[in-house]
Amino acid sequence: MQVYVIAQRGEYTPESSRELQHVVKNSGGFILMVTRNGPIIAIDDSRAGSVARHHLVEFMGPVTLNPRGVAAETLKQIFAENLSKQLGSDVGSDAGS
Repeated sequence: MQVYVIAQRGEYTPESSRELQHVVKNSGGFILMVTRNGPIIAIDDSRAGSVARHHLVEFMGPVTLNPRGVAAETLKQIFAENLSKQLGSDVGSDAGS
């Protein structure tokens, strides 16, 4: 798994954002964060090319986050919350037990 940032082609709309998120999920990836410029995703390198070739992707590149950076804890919390929503309610119920 690698973290990638995607710059969305064209004007951002809720519909175009949802379409791009759907492509990522159908390719086996996960949405870590959604921005107006495009999502930050986690996906296996072998599947990243199919997402990068989608007509809504202007640019897709790998990201390395500094775990000691100023916003590292905040980003980790956002990523974890978004990931847990995608993994289903079983994860949340186990965490609460």
